[in-house]
Amino acid sequence: MGLLVNGQWQDHWYDTKASNGHFERSKSQFRHWVTTDGSAGPTGQGGFKAEKGRYHLYVFISVSMGEIAP
Repeated sequence: MGLLVNGQWQDHWYDTKASNGHFERSKSQFRHWVTTDGSAGPTGQGGFKAEKGRYHLYVFISVSMGEIAP
């Protein structure tokens, strides 16, 4: 199986040998906060001022394959 990286299709997936077959999630690159005044959040890193109609929250609720009855 492949994956799309920066708009280019790659014919490889994760290096499962290095992780002993386990999926290892990379550290998130999105660590900034949306605050009422635009100040930095609890991490002390950058913040953005909350503005009406500017930000949207998308939530996806999924069911793991183990929960689907055969």
